Amino acid sequence: MSIQMKIQRLIDDLCSQTDIKGRANLSVCNYTNWDKDAWDYHPDIVDTIRSRGYNVSCVVNHGVTDIDITKAFNFK
Repeated sequence: MSIQMKIQRLIDDLCSQTDIKGRANLSVCNYTNWDKDAWDYHPDIVDTIRSRGYNVSCVVNHGVTDIDITKAFNFK
């Protein structure tokens, strides 16, 4: 599987999980035994998920980037 297909599948899975559960999260880190591809492309992952209309927040703690995704609501 190519890196692009792997990242696309990750994005689709995160969006699907958010649709079902109302939220999803992903933690990435540039360290041994972490997913290097997810780390390298996490800005693209965040941008793509935001462009699909989800809320995305990112927090960095001790070198780990935690990405939280929630459904967007349009309040009036």
